[in-house]
Amino acid sequence: MRMTSTVVGALACQLDSYLTTFDTTVVSCRAVQVAAPATATKSGKKGKTGGAKEAEAPAVAPTVSAATEYELELQDTILFPEGGGQPSDHGIIATDSGSLPVLAIRRAVLTALHKVATPLAPETKVTLTVDWKRRFDHMQQHSGQHLISAILDTMEIPTLAWNLGEKVSYVEIARKLSDAEVQIVEDRCNDVIRQGVDIWVEVPDKDLVKKDKLPDDYDAERGILRVVHIGNLDSNPCCGTHLKNTKEMNAISLLHQVPIRGTNSRLYFLIGDRVRAYTKELHALTRSLNAKLSCQTEEIEPKISRLETQLKETVKREKQWTTEVAQTEATRVRAELTERKKSLVYRAELTGLDYFNLFMNELGKLEPGAGVIVMASGAPKTAGALVVIGDAADVVAGNIRDAGIISTLKGGGKGAKWQGKVALWEKGEPEALTAFFETL
Repeated sequence: MRMTSTVVGALACQLDSYLTTFDTTVVSCRAVQVAAPATATKSGKKGKTGGAKEAEAPAVAPTVSAATEYELELQDTILFPEGGGQPSDHGIIATDSGSLPVLAIRRAVLTALHKVATPLAPETKVTLTVDWKRRFDHMQQHSGQHLISAILDTMEIPTLAWNLGEKVSYVEIARKLSDAEVQIVEDRCNDVIRQGVDIWVEVPDKDLVKKDKLPDDYDAERGILRVVHIGNLDSNPCCGTHLKNTKEMNAISLLHQVPIRGTNSRLYFLIGDRVRAYTKELHALTRSLNAKLSCQTEEIEPKISRLETQLKETVKREKQWTTEVAQTEATRVRAELTERKKSLVYRAELTGLDYFNLFMNELGKLEPGAGVIVMASGAPKTAGALVVIGDAADVVAGNIRDAGIISTLKGGGKGAKWQGKVALWEKGEPEALTAFFETL
């Protein structure tokens, strides 16, 4: 007779969320194909010490190889499958021959499937161990979300959705709360935590459970419908793992709100051990700012405001000076074009195109026959740019590229303008460009 598995809703982790180890048996194992990320490769170029440079080969088409993973159905499990807004547990499946990390657990209608990298034969005896730190964190966040939503319900503000994030979670509500309302919700939640209200799970008659919040693919007739209670304050259908008492939440901290979908708002929160971790993280950040800004904590905000003002003034002055430099350079280039029909503008301290755009604006339109201008930015071991404008600019740029003096140059254009990027200037390449320019 074929073994069967416990349905989701009556799993060991749902009957007792505090179990950390559990003995069970493999019911079935099936292979699943997982596509590996596509990768693209191309032939490289030899460096300066590797001899002559090779011509660049075309990129090789992306290759995709499928990896095989396996989904285990167990007689029962203490590893919670993702559902109800709660991520799946992490854990280990141990056998007499070794241990397998569980990559994920998902619910397939009423069956919990454990994804692993190595197959296990049906009827294999295994021992499960849950990542308790992660599990307890999820219990704190999920039970805490029920509490937050229950308090919001008393204010006639229903919870529309929620998300359990890796560091911060949120509830989505129909409107933004005022700062005073946020404080009221937080205070009431922490009052309930201090009271130590019991949390328990009931499996009532199915006809008494609202089924509008059940997943579309959950078989309500064959499945188990659970209702999570927080004292007399809240009763809600839920499949997740939960605490036994609100005291285990330790504390709830409501953070900030973000508008979404019209008038809706996401209210972010921290619960339990995350509050302590967040406090330590903020304290370390504050201490770092104290050191970097050479000030006390209460002085950080005014000091940053002063620095912002100084930065704006510095940027304004830099723009003025840069404009003056561009005007002076434009005058020099016009003279060179009159004399030589060509001019080189090289700025080692820059990497982008902002200055060149400003310079070209100051220079004005080049008439046919005026000559050609080569502009380059960047220094060895940094990125940069190359812009060529004027007579036969595309031909000049093509000659520079074909000469191979800028190994990482890529770009394009036609006629009177060619523009490209230099991924990395190699040693000696700026000088080589200057020398090549003189041969034009």
